[in-house]
Amino acid sequence: LFQLRTGHAPLNKHLHRITKVPSPICQCYRREETVHHFLLTCPQYTRQRLALQNEIGPQANHLKNLLSNRKCIKPLLRFIASTRRLEQNFGDVAPPADDETDE
Repeated sequence: LFQLRTGHAPLNKHLHRITKVPSPICQCYRREETVHHFLLTCPQYTRQRLALQNEIGPQANHLKNLLSNRKCIKPLLRFIASTRRLEQNFGDVAPPADDETDE
């Protein structure tokens, strides 16, 4: 989560900056793969993003909410896990299921 907040997540824009990949462009070939692009606009993850929006509503459309609102953290982690985009670096990031409701 901290890496997403600071823009130092293993996405192509950052990886290109530190010379780990040849291009900052996303696999969708539309834009640089930034945190904003990955979480909010990349067409590769439209289905997963719709599930996130259904779970948390309009808050899913704002990067600040996704990365700092306590109620958005678990749904965001489920979204990231469902995309499998960061799995190679972090493994399964899905939060454990629990029976308690988030406060």
